[in-house]
Amino acid sequence: MAFHRRIRDHGAAAAQNLQEDLMPLILLFAVAISGLMLTVSYTWMKGSGYEFLAIFHALAVILTLLWLPFGKLFHIFQRPLQAGVVFYRELNQTTQQASCLRCQQPFAGKIHVNDLKEVEQQLGYQFELTEGSGHYQEVCPACRRKLLALAQGKVWRQTHPEATHDR
Repeated sequence: MAFHRRIRDHGAAAAQNLQEDLMPLILLFAVAISGLMLTVSYTWMKGSGYEFLAIFHALAVILTLLWLPFGKLFHIFQRPLQAGVVFYRELNQTTQQASCLRCQQPFAGKIHVNDLKEVEQQLGYQFELTEGSGHYQEVCPACRRKLLALAQGKVWRQTHPEATHDR
């Protein structure tokens, strides 16, 4: 059903990509078909091609476990990181809070905001606001949404001057 939807539904096809949507299905099909073929080879074909099918099935299973982001092997990495996130949140709740540049309300731990700014700088991202007025990470999520709406309204008014009028 999932494969049929991804192939036939044009709305779903527009939002999908090979890596995240089709590849997991292809890998799951490969595991299922190769597993069934092992039974067919052993039962009805007197073991013909069994060695190849066994290796192919093992590879398909390993690739599927490595490919799926929340597969069984991913838990090896996810669980310790999840514990680290809990400790980080607790630390941020007990330390100084960052205040929003726009509304002046506290919204996150100052350590967290500074860490985000440092990582973004190391990755080459520049989210400084215009004219040295601060950094994007120093704006709370609610004000980010408001600033986005204001910016979109400004662009819309510039591109549609005939539609704007004073109210």
